[in-house]
Amino acid sequence: MPARRPPRQQLSFDDLGTPLAEATLVVVDLETTGTNPTEDAITEIGAVKVRGGEVLGEFRTFVDPQRPIPAYIASLTGISDAMVAGAPHIGTVLPMFLDFVGDAALVAHNARFDIGFLTAHASRHHIPWPSPPVLDTLALARTVYRRDEVRDHRLSTLAAHVGASVPPDHRALSDARATVDVLHAMIARLGPQGATTLEDLASAHRRASPVQLRKKHLAATVPPVPGVYEFLDAQGQVLYVGTSRNLRSRVRTYFTAAETRRRVLDMLPRAESIRTIECTTATEAAVRELRIIGATKPPSNRRGLTPEKALWLRLGPGREGLRAARLAKDESDGSAQIGPLGSRHDVEPLKALLTDAVMGRAAAFETSSRGDRPVDQGHRSRIRRALLEDPSEVLEHAAGRMRGHVTAGHYEDAERIRQLTLTYLKAARRASRLRALAAIPLLIAARPVTEGVIGRRGWELLAVRHGRFSGTALVPARTDPLAAARSLALTGSGEAELAAPLCQGYHQEAEILASWLEGEGMRTVLVEGAWAVPARARFEAEHLTEHFSRTAAAAEA
Repeated sequence: MPARRPPRQQLSFDDLGTPLAEATLVVVDLETTGTNPTEDAITEIGAVKVRGGEVLGEFRTFVDPQRPIPAYIASLTGISDAMVAGAPHIGTVLPMFLDFVGDAALVAHNARFDIGFLTAHASRHHIPWPSPPVLDTLALARTVYRRDEVRDHRLSTLAAHVGASVPPDHRALSDARATVDVLHAMIARLGPQGATTLEDLASAHRRASPVQLRKKHLAATVPPVPGVYEFLDAQGQVLYVGTSRNLRSRVRTYFTAAETRRRVLDMLPRAESIRTIECTTATEAAVRELRIIGATKPPSNRRGLTPEKALWLRLGPGREGLRAARLAKDESDGSAQIGPLGSRHDVEPLKALLTDAVMGRAAAFETSSRGDRPVDQGHRSRIRRALLEDPSEVLEHAAGRMRGHVTAGHYEDAERIRQLTLTYLKAARRASRLRALAAIPLLIAARPVTEGVIGRRGWELLAVRHGRFSGTALVPARTDPLAAARSLALTGSGEAELAAPLCQGYHQEAEILASWLEGEGMRTVLVEGAWAVPARARFEAEHLTEHFSRTAAAAEA
């Protein structure tokens, strides 16, 4: 009798991704004034943070939508205009919510709706979106519960089916609590089928490809620390670069069915090894990632490949007018620039907007039809002021044109002007941040941290020279950060030699540092030169809304 073969070992993903027992999840639900993320507003956010079946905390707040709540929405949710009166604006609430989320994955029932609203409002208010993993319990329920078991996959139906402790009632926190019970019931159903990690759960309806299974051993030795990872081919050439607060968890997701990006899946067959660079903080890792991408130009990366090719809208010196520029230059000669712009297609519309606002429609038409034209000193000083200091003249002009189009029923034209004006505000705000950072020889700041490689509360220190990353350190709590700051001041002096006006060529790095410096609890420790926080608040989108509202009051008067 032939010898019996040992049973084939079942593929396990226990060592890939984040074990469900250790995964921190934030289950979120929103109430809104409608269904369009770009037009409607959030009225309530409710969220529950869980780990291993235990509730760690809850978040709930009304949000002032700054508009009337439609009657049918008020009837459905029970949220009235009076209930949200005096509530914080979404620009205030969203950073608080993201702080509550931290490094957790987000969970929502019909996540496309809730996450779509959150990301749209983050973009509108220029709040960095951390792109956490997202789990959609609706998609998961369609896999777990067939139609012969439940009549549909609405949250109310599923909550009743699993015996949720809190029935959903179209209020954010109640619906989030109900979603938690539905999620836990589905985890209990999928566990015996081998779904043991967060990534398994997110891709329960898919399977990892043969290439992913064959290459998963590459992630075996990746450490669980902040840093940068590089996928290398057989010749040691860099194929793809990424960063994470936890290298082990992030890299292992590339070998699960949760990874669906085509450029990554096309890269994996050529990958023969993974090189990691451990970093002290996530900020250092983000900067190193950008620098490596800029130096090696990996074929599978898109972001950060050519920071030196930024595009600016520049007001030249003397009588020169507005034009596109590939290089940001020193502004001491009376010139000025805003940007970087998102697209070269923004240049001519922005030139027309500014010229129209300051010099009139005829001048704007002449400029667009004949190219650059000389600008007299009076008009030039007003355009320069709009670029550098005060957008009021442009906002007043744009709001007036928007009101005229709205009155005439030309809503698409009004929206076109609004979007163009927001593009101008964003470019001016970006330039103000970069200008301030580029001017400071050395800035060392500290921010409190509650977790990280120090394993306890403490301080994260960051050194910046002319908008370039110079160094970082972690200091335990109750330790004077000044000594560590003085040590940082002795390092990274070579960064000053690479400084450029408005951080030309490294603006992406500078914007990472600027976002860190704007974080909660930031304190300046050491400064060389004069550090002036830029008055970018003048270029916030809310000011366009205020100007537009005043046009309605003026029309009524």
